[in-house]
Amino acid sequence: MKNQMPNMPQGLSAVQPIPSAIPRCSSCVLPRSSPILSFNDMGVCNICVSAAQRTAASWETKREDRLNAPIEEIRRRGQGRPYDCLVGLSGGRDSSYLIHLLVRKHGLRCLAAYYRTPFTHDVIDANVHRITKTLDVPLVSMNISQDSHRRLARKFLLLWARCPMPEYANLVCVICKFVNREAFRIARKHRIRSVVYAGNNYEDFQFGAVPVVVSPGRPIESLSNQLRKVPKIARKGTALVLRSPGVIRHLPTAFKASILYLNPHSAWLRFRYPDIFRIDYFFLTPWKRDECLQTIRMELGWELPPGCNSTWKADCSMEAVKNFMFRQMYGITYAETFFSNMIRDGAISREEALKRLDEEGRPSAERLGQVCQILDLPSDYFAS
Repeated sequence: MKNQMPNMPQGLSAVQPIPSAIPRCSSCVLPRSSPILSFNDMGVCNICVSAAQRTAASWETKREDRLNAPIEEIRRRGQGRPYDCLVGLSGGRDSSYLIHLLVRKHGLRCLAAYYRTPFTHDVIDANVHRITKTLDVPLVSMNISQDSHRRLARKFLLLWARCPMPEYANLVCVICKFVNREAFRIARKHRIRSVVYAGNNYEDFQFGAVPVVVSPGRPIESLSNQLRKVPKIARKGTALVLRSPGVIRHLPTAFKASILYLNPHSAWLRFRYPDIFRIDYFFLTPWKRDECLQTIRMELGWELPPGCNSTWKADCSMEAVKNFMFRQMYGITYAETFFSNMIRDGAISREEALKRLDEEGRPSAERLGQVCQILDLPSDYFAS
């Protein structure tokens, strides 16, 4: 109900322009209407210009398959133990593909750790149980409160509606960061010395509350890059508390999620679990979408939940809300950033990206409705 959200930015209109028809960067597919981008005389955005300045050597290093040594290290660390590695399984596309590769291709003994969020569809939950049964992988649940997750997601979504700041948008998913903590706790409990994640370079969203510019040859998961984030996050957090004093009651949770458990490579998790080896699998070997989808559908029976217009981030309905938020703030969605990153890396053509944007470029109205129901919001909360 719009009278409850006087400062709510314009939402999804009834008739949206076709994503491929929107004026875009002449090199990638970022929209030219975004207020945070700049374009040169040839219509190329500043992100593409910056990427083009990286040395050819740095790109070649990134393209190399560097998996052999880490996989052997995982195998070595697993000797004499019940499992070789722990895998965070969400039931989405990439984590499903990852656990298949680890078991069927590399022959590793995996334990799967799973958190069913309030925004996990039954189809995704079924994927998790079918996949672990098919691969004969034991499954354990993470000890994270769904009630806290739901309550804080609603709290920060309402705050964002009154004041659309990227800090609030990020905090909507604050509880999800505790997955990183739980993975290491479970690994230690089961005497597992390696944790494997399904992240890849294309998922880097350059427009968050605390963007970090990564130098060529310096991986984003490096300790130096993780430490560079801390003062920036602290300054942002202080400014947010000064602007919204009511947030201070959630400061301990926000601090843990934004600094201690921000990602598996955070300085705190490195310090707390120095004996546990961790890798992002698809940072070390090429990620191929078509091969991924064919494998998980044919061999694991993987299914897409209703209302999903993209296989990326299909494991959580909140993906549609985050897409909505960042589109309102920056004029850019996750899908546009994801495809643009792939274009810059030569993994996809601009023409194919434009074609896929027509299918995947809009926040899903059905999934937005699902979130409204879960968070007890009016059904037209995201309507214009």
